[in-house]
Amino acid sequence: MAAHAHSTTLDPADPVIRSGARELADRLVGDTPVEAAMRALLDDVAHGARVVVLRAEDEVSPAKAAQILGVTRQFVDRLCEDGVLPFRRLPGSRHRRIRVQDVVDVATEREERRTGADSIRAALGA
Repeated sequence: MAAHAHSTTLDPADPVIRSGARELADRLVGDTPVEAAMRALLDDVAHGARVVVLRAEDEVSPAKAAQILGVTRQFVDRLCEDGVLPFRRLPGSRHRRIRVQDVVDVATEREERRTGADSIRAALGA
């Protein structure tokens, strides 16, 4: 199956977009992982959240990776240099490209670490 590039911007501030997302989310009544994921995505749009969907194998710039992670581009550069975030250089260039899946993996690890630290603080009563 060939991958097709598709880009659409849905403005979550638009009431028509939000109500359409709500109606479609309400139609998804199954419990499959795909339906649950789509329902969560549509619920987010219905509540005014801006949602970005990317393929795991797509590549992003360090600036886009920083935006996804909620950190600075300089911090992403440091993650790349420290070997935490794998990247490739564009041929004949100093520009980097980072796989979306690698960005998601780093985000997941950071969230797990943050959640673990919160649990430890709660257990210690701090």
